[in-house]
Amino acid sequence: MQPEAPHTPPSQNSRMLSPDTVPFIRHTSGADYRTGDLKLGRTAVLTDLGRYLRVPFDCLVRCVGAMPSQQDLQQIRNNLTKSKILTDDESGLQWTDFTPPATSKGSEENVFEPLGHIIAEIMPKVPNRGVSYIANPNVSPLSQRNNTSRPDGYLVLNSKKTQPKIHWFDIAVPFEFKKAQDRESLRDDEQKIIWSLHSIMREDLRRRFAFGITMEDTQLRLWLSSRAFLAVTEPINFFENIDGVISLFHALGSAAVSSTMEELGWDPTVERIRDGEGFQYKFTIGNEVFTTTRELATYGADSMVGRGTRVYEATDAEGKKVAVKDSWREAGRQSEGEILENILASCAKKLQAEELADAKRHFVGVRLWKDVIINNTPDETLNPKFVEEHNYTWVSIDLNPIVSATPHLPSTGDVPHSGQLSTFFPTQLGITQRKDDGIPRRVHNRTVFHDVGVALKDVTSLADNLNCLSGALLALHYMHKAGWVHRDFSVGNAIWVGGVGKLGDFEYAKEIDAITSNDIRTGTLHFMALEVESRQYLFFPDPDTFTSETPRDPPFRMNFLHDIESVWWAFTWIFFYHTDTETANAGHSFDTQWEHFQLAFPGAKPSFQRRAMMFAGKSLISP
Repeated sequence: MQPEAPHTPPSQNSRMLSPDTVPFIRHTSGADYRTGDLKLGRTAVLTDLGRYLRVPFDCLVRCVGAMPSQQDLQQIRNNLTKSKILTDDESGLQWTDFTPPATSKGSEENVFEPLGHIIAEIMPKVPNRGVSYIANPNVSPLSQRNNTSRPDGYLVLNSKKTQPKIHWFDIAVPFEFKKAQDRESLRDDEQKIIWSLHSIMREDLRRRFAFGITMEDTQLRLWLSSRAFLAVTEPINFFENIDGVISLFHALGSAAVSSTMEELGWDPTVERIRDGEGFQYKFTIGNEVFTTTRELATYGADSMVGRGTRVYEATDAEGKKVAVKDSWREAGRQSEGEILENILASCAKKLQAEELADAKRHFVGVRLWKDVIINNTPDETLNPKFVEEHNYTWVSIDLNPIVSATPHLPSTGDVPHSGQLSTFFPTQLGITQRKDDGIPRRVHNRTVFHDVGVALKDVTSLADNLNCLSGALLALHYMHKAGWVHRDFSVGNAIWVGGVGKLGDFEYAKEIDAITSNDIRTGTLHFMALEVESRQYLFFPDPDTFTSETPRDPPFRMNFLHDIESVWWAFTWIFFYHTDTETANAGHSFDTQWEHFQLAFPGAKPSFQRRAMMFAGKSLISP
């Protein structure tokens, strides 16, 4: 007798539920990104990002800092004229020593040198500003990662500008320049500024957002990187919109007046402290202070847009060990602490007393959770209403390689062909109208956990691996019995704590029949159920059991079996990934084991290999 094929059970509730959230596979979680290869890293970041928001210049520059009044503008223009940065003659105001780069025969470094003089004259008009401009740094910024990239210039903290080497921590605003504004130059600047903003956001826990500036020939654009989206302004002409240029750098100077630099994206509720050759952080959460002792998981910050999750082991004021999670949840969604509180409330209603006690034992324990408050205001990404008052456009990032028709050799004085930005934005970069999608918004929050342990992926003993997995599976059993689905089980959120396997990361958990669906899930492909990867049902009940009320094409939603399949993938990962070099069977081939691991876990790209393994897995795992 053939065993019954697995199938997705029909819902006990006849009402039609909305489709579940679509999982988004992060390429920054893949092997290519982690090689340290700059090209592969940039490609992973750009692929994950996918698009950016294009807004009017005035819309975004007003988010930077205080704009100069008309009286201030006039005074700054007069001062720039007196210092011979500006010339005022019968043809009007113009920059004295800065000519359109595409018409200049010098190198990019020399052509853009006057820009530094302009910035140096505008920003001092703001008293007590905390940043200064450095052009053409000759070394790459210091990095906690293997990062050899170098911006063409940057605004740097005044306290660090004389250091022989600047750290990414200390860069306020990176710059990228090109003499031309052809497609190749535009794309090159775009990719470099995105990488610089990515480097700032992933390197520095204290950065909530970051601005950047690109300039192609006469065209200047302002960029904003946040955990909700990446935005860029429509270009302004540096040589025609002189008031716009003055307003931008005055606003950047004004944003740098505060000692905490929160208007330029730094977080005043966290202090970085030197720890030998490395760094630790001191969090202020509510009325308590927690000092980190080591990183537990920070790879969530590698993706530019998303939760940006970082987890640290820390101690409180009394020396008690805890885990601190810093992340950005989608606005309108509950925090992880609230979600776990609701799960436990459901467990209290549906489980027996002994089961409830055991469930609490196998869920990670939350000590407190708070939204980050800065200047008495919840820390959130840019309010969409501010952008929606203007015309905006979603621009798709084109990852296809560019073959330049005109060689661009600025170091030899070559004068590249100069096109128009407006020509390349719609036709080459792929503008797509997506107002129906809306503009996302995220809320900064922190959670403190009682439990500090070792993630399943880092447990080295096979016995401990299996016991940890068993404990996390038991937690899933109680969740399911209480009517909740976890939706994100992996070897990173099953935790081995003092000999007990526990389940964590409840950020995506939801009740099985919840009608809300408001957060795009991100994660690795490795542990995703096949139906979730496919975003469609692959297993159906016997058609003979269908009734007239059975939906023929039901919207896809994650259910309990998908969680269980993720456990199976985690179990399989353990056996393929871990090796026992001391007691391995004679003739065991580690090369073959690694080949099978790559077939089962192909990385960031969906693959039919995973499906083939599940349906014909005996060919891979039999002795």
